[in-house]
Amino acid sequence: MKKLALYAIATLVVFGINFAIYNISFNMQATPYLSEEQRLDSGMLMLQTTLPAYLVSSVVIVALCYFIVTYHKK
Repeated sequence: MKKLALYAIATLVVFGINFAIYNISFNMQATPYLSEEQRLDSGMLMLQTTLPAYLVSSVVIVALCYFIVTYHKK
């Protein structure tokens, strides 16, 4: 159970880092050139597409780390 909690926390950390990188870069590059309506539209698209994609990538990264650590011990 402790191991599962550790990997769940690692998944959340990786997810947070991925999303922060995307959000900061998007705000620096695109936001100054968008109107308010475009910002709202892009925000909704980000919630529908980017967040699930980053969640999946976080799970995959942590799963790969788990398998690397597991097979490296053998």
